[in-house]
Amino acid sequence: MEDKRIRNLNSFYRHVFGRKVYKVGLWGGFSCPNRDGTLSSEGCTFCNPHSSHPKSYVEGKSITQQLSDGCRYITWRFNVNSFISYFQDYTTTYGDLYELDTLYSEALAYPGVVGLSLCTRPDCLSESVLDYLEDLSMRTFLWIEVGVQTSDDRILRDMNRCHASIDTADSFLALHARKIFSAAHMIIGYPGSTRETVLADAAFIRKSGADGVKLQNLHIVKNTVIEERFAAGEFELMGIDTYIDMVILFLEHTDPNVVILRLTGEAPDKLTVAPQWSLHKMHILNSIHGEMKERDTWQGKALGFSKSTIKKPLENIGTRWRTD
Repeated sequence: MEDKRIRNLNSFYRHVFGRKVYKVGLWGGFSCPNRDGTLSSEGCTFCNPHSSHPKSYVEGKSITQQLSDGCRYITWRFNVNSFISYFQDYTTTYGDLYELDTLYSEALAYPGVVGLSLCTRPDCLSESVLDYLEDLSMRTFLWIEVGVQTSDDRILRDMNRCHASIDTADSFLALHARKIFSAAHMIIGYPGSTRETVLADAAFIRKSGADGVKLQNLHIVKNTVIEERFAAGEFELMGIDTYIDMVILFLEHTDPNVVILRLTGEAPDKLTVAPQWSLHKMHILNSIHGEMKERDTWQGKALGFSKSTIKKPLENIGTRWRTD
């Protein structure tokens, strides 16, 4: 029997859809107010948008062509025929609503696609966009992934995020008022963050009511402000052992009903400056799970939840997309 210590994405999809479902990363050609001059033209200090290019992406391919390539590979590799179209470049709720709808509709029309996942910023969820997303969520499975990064306003300023933690909190309130699934992207190990930062961030996510969370270590990619600062010796990156400890600390203080979408992240080899250990995803994941077992700990343990809570189905998640 599986020794479940976190509520993982695979078990969530099986509950919702009754079968395995895989995400297919897409490049939609989106922009960002932190790049186009609306808020800033410099972008976030850690961001190189090309680091989130889907591996199979070739310039000029349509959404349908990208899905054809991605779904065919996933079917061959994992014997899966159900997919989530995942827009992950720049800010994927930022732009003209008609153009957004055209992209989303094409992504949802592909055979086997059962839902949509969109990455965005807290300040790119206007009332008109939220109204549209609410309607969309009634027609298909929809998950909005919000780039939180941290709840520490000092660090947010250093990142050049051009929004504050209150904006993040408000974005989750607005999504949940419309019963739209949400997830939080979090960075562990940014310069200036500490163990206390991790605890504060975990508490912030609990209060936000986010349905899911993605964790990743700070990795330095080429052509970013943070690369220049790293090269100048302004800070040191945390080692893998420290990262594993911080991830476990975050998980222990995370409600076991929150879905863990990711425990680590990596950029393409050719863009990665450091740390090199971030390129070894399976080693990191195995180390996290192994250490949790060694410590006999689990998601939500520090909050007083029993380990068995993780195995219970989520009561507030509908199953209208099931076909079994």
